Amino acid sequence: MERLEEIIQMIILLGPFVGLPVFLTVVNIVRLFTKKKLQYCIFDVLTVFFGSFYSVMYMGAFAGDGEYYEPVILGGGYPEYHTPISGDFSLSFVIFALVGGICLFLLSFIKRRKPPLISALLIGGVYLGNVLGLVFCLQIIKHCFENVNFVLFVFPINFLLMSIRLIRKEVKKQVEYLSYNETQPKNKFIGIIYNLLKKSTNWYWFAFAALIPLLAVLLVILILFGQGADGIIKSFTMTADWTFSTQVPPPPVQYEGHYLCTVAAGGHDKIVKPQRMGVRLGEKIVVNRQLCIANAFEDLIHEKMPKFHKKIRNFYDNHGYPLSRKITTPTRADIVYILMKPLEWVFLITLYTFDVSPENRIAVQYTGKKC
Repeated sequence: MERLEEIIQMIILLGPFVGLPVFLTVVNIVRLFTKKKLQYCIFDVLTVFFGSFYSVMYMGAFAGDGEYYEPVILGGGYPEYHTPISGDFSLSFVIFALVGGICLFLLSFIKRRKPPLISALLIGGVYLGNVLGLVFCLQIIKHCFENVNFVLFVFPINFLLMSIRLIRKEVKKQVEYLSYNETQPKNKFIGIIYNLLKKSTNWYWFAFAALIPLLAVLLVILILFGQGADGIIKSFTMTADWTFSTQVPPPPVQYEGHYLCTVAAGGHDKIVKPQRMGVRLGEKIVVNRQLCIANAFEDLIHEKMPKFHKKIRNFYDNHGYPLSRKITTPTRADIVYILMKPLEWVFLITLYTFDVSPENRIAVQYTGKKC
């Protein structure tokens, strides 16, 4: 019975992160090979929204964190890497990704036939999104089986499945219209193009040609934003540890700090509300309720899902130590305490949902006792 409860709790906790991507992938595969069923735009919206959200969240949590010039913080027993996308040139990556996503959305939402040039530009933009996804997959393939990084392939694959379906549908619609339209352009050159576009195979090359002016506009935008014409290339190369990385990182350092401990001890009493003294790693520390709730949440995850706990611990270590070094004044500690409040509430709701004695677990944190 207890084992069944643990399985149910794991499904509730991990369902949105595992079940939803699997469901949407199956739906996109089915939609690629069927004409009538499941042809709803909402599936495209969900795939792009959650695919982007989960990819960013997972990449920051497990794939790597920090720029190539920052030392990696080792902790939790897992190998750590720097971010696969350079933060200094991430705007280039985001702009290219947005263009691909917007073009895919427009192909999906606009049901009526589009002007030929607009249609070609949209298909070209979707090509761009797929090329970006391919390069990203090649970037992370070097460590794809470490920390289960291969899950980052899921969204680019789904983007490709949607692209094939929507491009095929758009080209078919354009070719059918041109084939049954008896009106011929009077201009000879336009007439040649008109006849070429009556064949579906020529549409794919036409979209590639339309991609050239689209790229030119994007490069101008990147230059105006200070990214440079090669910003999209540098977003992959100005990194360390990955396939296209060209930079050598500094030596890693060991985890030493805990930023919520710093907040509890360093903030103004009226804000952070210290409660008592506690013991951590053999040393006395100031403890407040926020710190106890966070640690109780971690203790619950460690008890129910020890393997997943290592991932969370690793992510927490990497972000907590650099942040603790920046909390050098009471005001900064107060700000961090306030910013952590929403997450504290999430932790508390989780404890009250999955723990029969949540307050007992919170109370014994940093006392050396077990709940």
